[in-house]
Amino acid sequence: MPEYRITVNEKTYSVNIGRMEDDCVEVKLGDTTYKVGVETPRKKSVKTPRLDRGRAVPDAAAAPDRTTPPGSNSAHGDIIAPLPGAILKVLVAVDEEVTEGQTVAVMEAMKMENEIESPVTGKVTAIAVKEGDTILENALIMSIG
Repeated sequence: MPEYRITVNEKTYSVNIGRMEDDCVEVKLGDTTYKVGVETPRKKSVKTPRLDRGRAVPDAAAAPDRTTPPGSNSAHGDIIAPLPGAILKVLVAVDEEVTEGQTVAVMEAMKMENEIESPVTGKVTAIAVKEGDTILENALIMSIG
């Protein structure tokens, strides 16, 4: 048992304190052993600090709409994103002739590169994305007419 010196009413005592079990501890004062009840101090509740960076969130209404709602009808030559991802390369330009099955863009989705192919033969009429854009599933990539 560890020995402590305590002072009560200006009188010093040598006290041995035993092991604590639940809320009791054995205290030996001289030749006498006492079982003493102990209340543990209440812990102060610690709140996690909140960090406010004051960052402005871009206005969603100002961003161009690059999505087509699921289930909506797209035009015959429209190429839509099969998954959400990032456009790595756009391999064609507006007014360029493409053939059915030709790779027109490369996008990264789920950590894999996916080649986006033209569904029809025709001329590229519009490109809705540029390299580096992040797009959602069903987003219009380009139109071929």
